[in-house]
Amino acid sequence: MPSHLRLKFVVGALLALTSALPAADAAADSSLPAADVVRDQLAEGVKEYRAGRPKAAALAFQRALALEPDNKILFQFYQAAGDNLLIQMERYDELDGVLKDVLRRARVYQRDLRQQPEFIATLMGKVESGSEEERVVASQELVAIGPMAVPALIARLGDNRQDEMRTYLRVTLTRMGYRAVLPLCEVLKSSDGKLVSSAAAILGDIGDIRALPHLVRAGALQADDTTKAVCAAAITLVTNRNGVSQTGSLDDLLLAEASRYLAGNDLVRDEQHANQSLAWRLDSESGKLVHTRVPDYAWNEVVAEQLTFDGLTANPENPAFQPMLAAILAASIAEPAQRLQIAKERTVPAQRPEDSPEALAERVKSLADQPLRLRALGAEALLRGIQVAVGAQRPEAAVILLRELEDRALAQPERTLAATDGSAGRILISLLDHADKRLRYQAAITLAHLDPALEYAGADKVGKILADAVGESGTRVVLVVDQDYRSRNAARSALQSKGFLVMTAVDGFEALQRLEETPAKDAIIIAGTLLPTIKDEHGALIDVAEQKADTLVAKLRTDWRAEKTPIFISLPEAGDAGQAIQKTFDGKVTGFVRKPFDAVDLQGRIDEALKGADLPNANREAAEDIALRAAVALQKPDARRTRIDLAVAADALIGTLANRADSLRIEALRALGKSTAAKGGDVVRGRVANLTDVYGAQDGQLTPALRAAFIEAIGQLDPTTEAAFSILERATIHEDPAVKAAAYAAIGHAVALKPALSNRIQLQRRLDVRDAGAGTTTP
Repeated sequence: MPSHLRLKFVVGALLALTSALPAADAAADSSLPAADVVRDQLAEGVKEYRAGRPKAAALAFQRALALEPDNKILFQFYQAAGDNLLIQMERYDELDGVLKDVLRRARVYQRDLRQQPEFIATLMGKVESGSEEERVVASQELVAIGPMAVPALIARLGDNRQDEMRTYLRVTLTRMGYRAVLPLCEVLKSSDGKLVSSAAAILGDIGDIRALPHLVRAGALQADDTTKAVCAAAITLVTNRNGVSQTGSLDDLLLAEASRYLAGNDLVRDEQHANQSLAWRLDSESGKLVHTRVPDYAWNEVVAEQLTFDGLTANPENPAFQPMLAAILAASIAEPAQRLQIAKERTVPAQRPEDSPEALAERVKSLADQPLRLRALGAEALLRGIQVAVGAQRPEAAVILLRELEDRALAQPERTLAATDGSAGRILISLLDHADKRLRYQAAITLAHLDPALEYAGADKVGKILADAVGESGTRVVLVVDQDYRSRNAARSALQSKGFLVMTAVDGFEALQRLEETPAKDAIIIAGTLLPTIKDEHGALIDVAEQKADTLVAKLRTDWRAEKTPIFISLPEAGDAGQAIQKTFDGKVTGFVRKPFDAVDLQGRIDEALKGADLPNANREAAEDIALRAAVALQKPDARRTRIDLAVAADALIGTLANRADSLRIEALRALGKSTAAKGGDVVRGRVANLTDVYGAQDGQLTPALRAAFIEAIGQLDPTTEAAFSILERATIHEDPAVKAAAYAAIGHAVALKPALSNRIQLQRRLDVRDAGAGTTTP
């Protein structure tokens, strides 16, 4: 068949498939009085273009869009016109913009259409009983649909009655390529040997390395020699195509894959998009392949969790799988919680339903039992899970695990922190020196909660780190965009050393993804040498804003998540190149930084740009939470025996008393009181004037709970100074019972209260009880 006739047939066949569907908008389409007018205007546009009048053609298309037609009409026009004609028309500036709008709306309909089970069923019917040409067209469309079509294809793959149809199905799945790998890997768990053989053969033809552990597992579990041979052949094809040898064990392969998904690099994000955020499972009862759509941000963790359970099933005795599971569960807790905190600050509607505060709150609620699952894994798995999370660059997951280990009964510090080589507890201690301050803070908080009697390296650092945590007022977040991994790592190290939280991106696409994940950015550093790298199917570079430094800056300036964020351009070491880049960006960005990065210079420039700027609420709340946890942790050690220097945090604790949240001030006051019994307690007791000064300045605004905390702390530091005793004396007649009780207790805490002062309190507060109980009191 000539190519032009074949193209015409393909278009006609697809239109026939579309019209045969019981589409939801069919009634709306037929009832629109403007539908025929829209079609006429679209046809008029093509006619004007062929006549060499692009401006008139553009006006016709604009008139069609002005009638607000159904997207289905635009899709039918797109199918009838064909890609070649539309590409030719888009070369004219007059037509480019309006046709992009037509195509965008046509593809919206096409995307929705491809999700409909009825459409997939119609296509499967054509593959089964249609003509040769219809089978070709239907197969091509099934390939375009991707993973959503896999269950329907798999369900018919075992039909031995129609070998020709099975051949089409196998070819279709093979052409679907890497998008079909994950559901096909799940099919390998089937008890149907023929189905396993078919899936293994297809995976071998695709040659994707991700299939390797699943093929190894399937081959090991099969009793049938033929199926074993098919799996072995598929393994050979996969390893040969990827230039690797299958040297690792099944356990090693599964762990490596789980770790890759947990880390969630750019390749994993591509997979998530290609797989439409679908998680796959082979139903044990029906034997059918089923899927669940999960939030985009959780997809990689769901896949990693499944790989880990595959490993636990294959080898329950391998000690490496439970730490991996601990890290994955912790990551799944942290991710939606962070997103929910940020979503509450969003001033515009979420672009995707899963990013709405309601959807995120539902996700957080559904994971309420996740911490209980963590605790059931035990201390050893949690400690080693911290190492897995840190290695996968998921510090937020490591923090979740560290918080669970604050429980002494769970952590068993006398065992896990034993000073022997290889002890899991050494992982916790090593975090006291980590570049990420979130990990340093939480490691110190956890150790303070445990405060084991045994000696351990690093105990001398805990008090100082807790002091830093108490004084934490907010974490500045910096996004670094650079194609050179060495520059990204250098920027991360330099900024982390100065207390910044650093996120990195390879290009503008990934930078926008980072903004989507965590919109609260305080500064962005973009490499001035950022150039396009992504190509289209013809090998030509894609000229879009996300790929070049100058156009990326312009795009960020119109993005609500970054429009007010300071942007810096990093310049290469070479002077001439740097000067040319600086000239391009002069007046368009906040400033410039030169490679190699200098920590002090970076901090100075960012601090100057942010001078006077408010932290986002999410950052402030996170800082307040860290400070509060640190203040509570400082109360946990036994002050008389601890090796943690509690007194070193006194200044930081006092620094919170003037204008921080009441909850933090109360815990800081309690921590100050506890630290008086520790080594260096005399220094803390000498700071009682700081407490009485703040109390006096805020006397009229103190809540009863905060007032009682001040009074209790004053009693523990030194209640005998004139200012302190005056406060306590007035508090003994306060109307709030808790304040009054705290005042009398504080006076009693005095080590050497002068009799005159003590007598003054007793005489002035003497209760006249002579009449009580005499029965003469007037009602």
